[in-house]
Order: sequence, then C-alpha cells, then structure tokens
Amino acid sequence: MAGAKYGSLFLTEFKETMNLPFLASPQAYFRGARQIPGANLNMGWQVFTRPIHLEKEPHTHDVDEYLIFLGSKLPDVFSSFKAEVDFWIGKEQEYHLINEATIIFIPKGLLHCPLNFRIINEPILFQAILLSPRFTKRMGGKDYAYDGPNLHDKSIDSVT
Repeated sequence: MAGAKYGSLFLTEFKETMNLPFLASPQAYFRGARQIPGANLNMGWQVFTRPIHLEKEPHTHDVDEYLIFLGSKLPDVFSSFKAEVDFWIGKEQEYHLINEATIIFIPKGLLHCPLNFRIINEPILFQAILLSPRFTKRMGGKDYAYDGPNLHDKSIDSVT
C-alpha cells in the first residue's frame, strides 16, 4: 500500500514474539501512535496457556481501559473459556472471580489489579484495550510507559 493516499493507515507489522512459558507465541500488539501516527489506541492480543500472576500491583490510567477474557477455541469463544482469573478493582480492592467470557470496563483513574490467571484448563484469549496513543500507567506514585519489547520499559516523571 506504499504510495497509496491512505496507505499509512494500514499496519501489517504487529506480530511480537515474547518467549514466555505462559503465553502462546507469537502475540499481536498495536502500539498506538508509535506504529500509526495519530492513533489513539493501544491493544494487545495474548493467548495464555499456563497460570501467571500477571499484574501484582494496583495501578491507574489517565484514560479508559477495557479487559476482555475469551476462550481461544473458534468458533465458540464462550463455552471454551475454562479458566479462573482473580481480579481486584477500586480503592477498596473489591475481588472478582472471572470464570466465564467477560469484558471489564475500567474508567480512567479507577484503581485496578492485581490480575492473576490462577487456573487455566484450556488456553484463553486476553485482550487489553487502552484508549491512548501510548501505553502508560500510574503505580505507587510513579508514571510508567511501555512502548513494546524492542524498546525499554521505563519509569518517567511525566508522560507527554
């Protein structure tokens, strides 16, 4: 699509390979404005195959976030969900057990996590959607940004 008027709006390079024992590989990620200038979204698709305590510390975002949990067997991603995921939300750390296909809406500024993929009897598809041109979070009084595995995870004083 090079040279086409709208070619810059198409992305075909979004495969990332992280050799982690709890994830199927490769994974798919859209890293927002880093990959398509002007984009206001960060999104990842991961297939979890083994238990992992993914996020241990509560954090917030300056924008809305959505977490989506589905079974990974097509065509029925609902009945193929065979896992137990522990999730805490709010300053009270209200506990929720995710044991069926679920979408969580996390309004900007709402404290959330830990997130523990405690039991995985069959692989599950996890999708996180952050409505921001860059992935950022506030945790323990510090701001963090992550631009992908080829760039370094970093703590920052302010996100621009």
